[in-house]
Amino acid sequence: MYIILIMDKIKSFVEARKEFSTQIKCEEYLACMRWPDVVICPRCGAKHPTYLQSRRKWQCSCRYQFSVTAGTIFHKTHIDLPRWMLAVWLMCHSPKGISSKQLQREIGVTYKTAWYMTKRIRRAMRHNVFEDLLGGIIEVDDAVVRASGDGTPSGHVKFEGKNVLGVAERGGFLRMMILEGLKARDIKRVIAKNLGDVEEIYSDAASRLFFLAEFGPHQSVAHAYDEYVLGDAHVNTIENAWSLFKRALIGVYHHVSAKWLQDYLDEFAFRYSHRHEKPKLMDLILGSCTA
Repeated sequence: MYIILIMDKIKSFVEARKEFSTQIKCEEYLACMRWPDVVICPRCGAKHPTYLQSRRKWQCSCRYQFSVTAGTIFHKTHIDLPRWMLAVWLMCHSPKGISSKQLQREIGVTYKTAWYMTKRIRRAMRHNVFEDLLGGIIEVDDAVVRASGDGTPSGHVKFEGKNVLGVAERGGFLRMMILEGLKARDIKRVIAKNLGDVEEIYSDAASRLFFLAEFGPHQSVAHAYDEYVLGDAHVNTIENAWSLFKRALIGVYHHVSAKWLQDYLDEFAFRYSHRHEKPKLMDLILGSCTA
């Protein structure tokens, strides 16, 4: 079995190309990430299937034969695993993301293929950001993100503002969600589904956020009166996240379709939530890359 890579030793794209240079290397690495202890049949859940060396597949007692990519975002895509691995590495190690056009140039595929790959990888990135309730010290802030619509009959791109709510744990996870509106009831509906054991909640002084006191001790800072930090009360964490995301929209993607905006928000939230463990980002995706 291929020795598991220590991801923090891969410092550059050149090293990533070398480590993920062959299909067999990638298959063995993916198998280690999916099944660190024992191989499990994706159909019936049985353990210890028989490995068919000549076909590089497993056969379960339920007579199902499967490869390491079965049930993952890589399955039946006709794209070799080395390109998939490089695409995942690039999306993990680009702080503001990577556009499909840039990915097309880096790994040598068509634009349509690059877009298909980034869309699937974003789906895998969402796997553990929205699972548990947020707790501890929470910062809440909303924003309007400029997204492109379907266009007009004349062919010109039509832009619209999408209301987005950001909820961040200090030193922990970040969540960014599109809202139907920016009224208190719209925000409260999302907050109620995402907050758990809260110590403090901080926000700006917008009246629509006063209801946050229902979920824990709430304190606000009035930016309109040049209040930005009052002791421990500030929203610098979530505002920093908004700043990075909006710079990514301008400098990397240039414009994002309203239809796919939530996927881009999920990708950014995943990368930001795991900002202190960058070497593990790729393993987190590969360990839970079910389609």
